[in-house]
Amino acid sequence: DWERDDAEERFSTTFRAKTFGTRSGVGGWPNNCVTEGVAAGWTASDGECLSRNWGRAGFAGAMEISAIITSNAAFRNFRPVLEGNPHAAPHIYVSGHMGSYLSPDDPLFFVHH
Repeated sequence: DWERDDAEERFSTTFRAKTFGTRSGVGGWPNNCVTEGVAAGWTASDGECLSRNWGRAGFAGAMEISAIITSNAAFRNFRPVLEGNPHAAPHIYVSGHMGSYLSPDDPLFFVHH
């Protein structure tokens, strides 16, 4: 729920040890491997451990979504704005594989999409 998690992403029920893993359930440098949750110990399609780096981008809230919808009447203007934020924000926030062309390797990709 992007609205509920807006500016409080780190407290989202999505990021719990038994679901998709917490921010602290990621190994340290250099790999940032996912060590808890449903994807703990997964290997991505690049042969590396599934990784997350936890960026700083926040999710879009209702006001931002409403502004995107109401200020872009033409689809040619709406789509690029929608792809930037709110769509890209979870990819950037989770980062690691989720922030790359390998984002479908992370089960969070399918939760997001």
